Amino acid sequence: MLRTQNLWVEDHEAKPLLSAVDMEVPAGKVTMLLGESGAGKTLLARALAGLLPSRLRMSRGRVFLKGREMNGRAWDDVRGREVFYAPQNAAASFNPVLTIGRQINECRPFAAGRTPAGTADELDELLVRLQFPDPARVMGAYPHELSGGENQRCLLALALVSGAGVLILDEPTSEIDAVARDEFVAVLRERQRRHRLTVLLVSHHLDFVSRVADALCVLAGGKVVAAGPPASILESPGHPYAREIADYLRPG
Repeated sequence: MLRTQNLWVEDHEAKPLLSAVDMEVPAGKVTMLLGESGAGKTLLARALAGLLPSRLRMSRGRVFLKGREMNGRAWDDVRGREVFYAPQNAAASFNPVLTIGRQINECRPFAAGRTPAGTADELDELLVRLQFPDPARVMGAYPHELSGGENQRCLLALALVSGAGVLILDEPTSEIDAVARDEFVAVLRERQRRHRLTVLLVSHHLDFVSRVADALCVLAGGKVVAAGPPASILESPGHPYAREIADYLRPG
């Protein structure tokens, strides 16, 4: 569904931040992107969404969506419709002068009848599952009236009702508590399977691997050091960081 070919991202001083990245995000699967802080996970996620910061540039390589090479104009055609990117800073993603409900409902028409939460009752159910016992309250709230964790859960709800077939979720549970995190993982897996969503999940929660990941991609120093089904990485992790992951995940 999504793939990169020899992708390089550099800063304004031509310092490489991502180097020769070849990766694939298989269609209809959950791919988990792992790596230590500073490994380049967010940069890669943003590159795959066509949202690199202006101070950075893709100096070499290509990005493909469904076999189509992507560029600025191509991304404009699909972003928010076919591909939904949820960044770490959820509050900054919302328009501060519009209610959460208006922003969610304005996103839903992009689905053209394909939205996973197509009715108001289904949307309310989703919000309850994401630990909002009073959906009407949050739908009528402005972003500044909600906590960081509440904004993050609202952004997750928005992603799941957007109708986009590809979700790129960057640390989607970093500001929510363990109960909400567990429920989000369950909801994500249910909806991903039901609607054959393609998901790139950037997270440091290794417990998610056994619960949702069909494939792993491990970054270290801006390079892919391991990729493939979790079992294959457990069997022969190779890179020291991949070995740390394998040691953590092995039973006992």
